[in-house]
Amino acid sequence: MTGDAGRSRLREYRLGLGWTQQQLADKLAHFAWIQHRTHAAVNADMVAKWERGAKGISPRYRTLLCQLFGVTAEQLGVTPTASPARHHPVQDPESLVSLLDDAANLLDQLGAAGTALAPQMLSVWKDTITSRRTMLGLLDPAATDPAGHARAATATITDLEQLAQRYQTLYPTADPAALLTPVTAHMRMANAALRRHHPAPQRRRLLRNLATVATLAGRLAHDDLGDAASGRSYYSLATDSAHQARDDQTVAIALGYTAHLAHAEGMTAAALNQLSTALTHAQHAPTVVPWLASMQATICADSGDHATATQALDRAQHKTPQSGTQPLSLIDHSPTHLLATIGHIHLQAGDHEAAQAALTTALDQLPPTARRSRILTLVDLATAEVRAGNLADASRHAITAAGLLYTTTYATGAVRLRAFRAIAARPLDPQTLRALDDHLAYLAA
Repeated sequence: MTGDAGRSRLREYRLGLGWTQQQLADKLAHFAWIQHRTHAAVNADMVAKWERGAKGISPRYRTLLCQLFGVTAEQLGVTPTASPARHHPVQDPESLVSLLDDAANLLDQLGAAGTALAPQMLSVWKDTITSRRTMLGLLDPAATDPAGHARAATATITDLEQLAQRYQTLYPTADPAALLTPVTAHMRMANAALRRHHPAPQRRRLLRNLATVATLAGRLAHDDLGDAASGRSYYSLATDSAHQARDDQTVAIALGYTAHLAHAEGMTAAALNQLSTALTHAQHAPTVVPWLASMQATICADSGDHATATQALDRAQHKTPQSGTQPLSLIDHSPTHLLATIGHIHLQAGDHEAAQAALTTALDQLPPTARRSRILTLVDLATAEVRAGNLADASRHAITAAGLLYTTTYATGAVRLRAFRAIAARPLDPQTLRALDDHLAYLAA
């Protein structure tokens, strides 16, 4: 066996990153090739056996796992001992049990209120995996409980609000695809609740809750998973719900993210129109104005309108929201985020020295959990270094960003890294380009 008391912490570390056993196997195999140019014959069944202690972990795989998670063998609990491995019945890692096991861990992280999501999550899973016909009957509550003995779980408005807050807490570290499942189930539950009669104040709370969760769903779908159509649909639902709740702040935030999506799709005029509407609503919610202004500055800088970008940046720097004034941390307009925005705008204006200074400072201040912001900041910094002729630093930052993308599903970051790869094709050395190409090929798979 391995680790203290005969058990490793491999499962704990895997679930902490929101990975399935198959995802860990895939990432370990890719990591072995990228870092050592060696093939790793690892699959989900092997990972399952490692986690149960049914199979020992060889020195080679112990080293790879420690490097992948960035921990020591002692921290991971995979130091070898003299005790023989105990054998247990093998469980099919592709079975429903494996799927529900990972989902149950996510529900556990959502707390007591998360139990109300379970029936809705079954419906979501059934919709999303219809191609796996062997699982359909098991995912159908009527099939698993034909006599109708299953207890129908309900959630209060307070439960839904607590869950929405928990999603925001999990967002920086949870696997986006895994988190989107309870978030989608939550929206179904909120919509079902809205079909019942509620006093006006409670109905507005439900609508506000639906708007905030739909906004998060839009970010997960578009920013992280690269599904623009779904992201647009979720933002539309968020905007409509916030309108009905008469919540100008939430409307402004949903429109801001809608503008961000339009900008990512190359629709600059539509993005600026959405921002204009958002700023109109923000007249009644001034804490959102600096965040919207920073977004406007970025869009204008990317489109070459540097004068307007500078004006918008001045408004973004004028006043930052006080802690706790924005709902559920749906927006990030911290001083560090503003520094990264300033660096990006300097980069687009061709002031590479100023861009390097701002981006370096922002990178130093970003917390380790801010993986998405770190990726974008690293790519911008690598771009600034390339344009300034500092190719060694550019290579280092680009590879670091690629490594983060390896453990973080983030479509927006992958798009930005591909754009960097295009402009750096000539200046960078062939070895760095090959490493980037390997990472990008893996991300596209």
